[in-house]
Amino acid sequence: MKKNSFKLILAFILLPFMVSSQDILTLEEAILIGLENSFSIRIAKNEVDIAQNNNTIGNAGYLPRADLNVNQNNNFQNRYFEYEGGNSSSDNGYRTHSLASGAQLGWTLFDGFAMFIRKEKLDVFAQQSDLQLRMAVENTIANIVYTYYNIAFNENLYKSYKDQMKLSHERLAIAREKSNIGVGYELQELQSEVDYRADSARYMQQSTYLINIKAELNRLLARQPDVNFMVNTTIPVPNPEISADIYVKVQEQNPSVHFARLQARVSELEIDEAKASRYPTINLAGAYNFTRTGTPSGQTQLSQIHGPSVGVGASITLFNGYNINRKIKNAAIVAENRKISQQELELSLQSRAFKLVNDLNQAIELVLVEEESVKLAQRNAEAAWEKYQLGAISDIELRESQNKLLDAKTRLMSSQMTSQAAAIEIKTLTGDLSSFVE
Repeated sequence: MKKNSFKLILAFILLPFMVSSQDILTLEEAILIGLENSFSIRIAKNEVDIAQNNNTIGNAGYLPRADLNVNQNNNFQNRYFEYEGGNSSSDNGYRTHSLASGAQLGWTLFDGFAMFIRKEKLDVFAQQSDLQLRMAVENTIANIVYTYYNIAFNENLYKSYKDQMKLSHERLAIAREKSNIGVGYELQELQSEVDYRADSARYMQQSTYLINIKAELNRLLARQPDVNFMVNTTIPVPNPEISADIYVKVQEQNPSVHFARLQARVSELEIDEAKASRYPTINLAGAYNFTRTGTPSGQTQLSQIHGPSVGVGASITLFNGYNINRKIKNAAIVAENRKISQQELELSLQSRAFKLVNDLNQAIELVLVEEESVKLAQRNAEAAWEKYQLGAISDIELRESQNKLLDAKTRLMSSQMTSQAAAIEIKTLTGDLSSFVE
């Protein structure tokens, strides 16, 4: 009965991997699929199109406005008049009709340079939309790369748990054999079975967790969550970095910093736009009108007027309750706040970069240390297994050697993942993620 239960556990664990073969998905392929399908990138591209559509001289107010209108009216009236002397007259169904049409042209020739300021703001908005698209692309790449390596990390951990479970199963088989031939004891068999079941449970949990992480990568690639694939399980160790070099790249290449600088520029333009209200506004107006009025029953049965008109007007606000000054002061305060936010952002990114460089360099050193630890733990586990088969060590000592090997492997893989995670975030801060898609 016990042997059948163990077989059932193994069948349950291995079934998802025996049902269908899985394709190898490389990191480069994952990035290309994500860049093509990403919802956030598609939305950001549409926002770029909107910004480009808005960035015109017409939207800034450079061009004139022309309107054409036509109106046709027909009136049917009952009229009654009383005159001096007591006479009166009436007219039922008195009809009049009129046709009026015209073309109007309005053109702001000067508005205190506001139109030039609005055009520059539209240019800045277009640049910001480009930066938002770039940030969407870089965030997509960073998320894909991190999730891909996280899958590789958990795949390696999954294999380590599998090796641990296999070794526990062999140990249980030996304990049972000893018990059957009378050279072992029941406590030894029970302890082996407890350890085997614990390893099996951890192995099964890791299997489920791995499936869920793959579903997360499929989400980033805009694919169905149950798409099967395998990944390359090698996690490369990046090169060390120097904080000073990272600071320079953050200042020069970080898209968030550039976006904040553009926001500060928008604030400066809004101050100038508020000041433009102090200047006069000069408008050019032109029109061509046509009016035709008919009164078939009247003395003047038809009147018709048509012709062009042109004029120039100027206006200036002399006083509006100090609202212009208020708007200028508020715009200056907003500009100051955005500069403060920019400084805070730059300092925050420098602090983050400093910590990441420390994490990266320490993780690289730990990888070298843990690689040697794994070699020693592997030799120790192999020696312990040989001694256990000869009966020279106890189950507890064998189990301790197994756990030490598993711990060493886990620490090595964690160091590799930590170094890669820090490198990914550093590349995100410095705008160097294009290196993943070269």
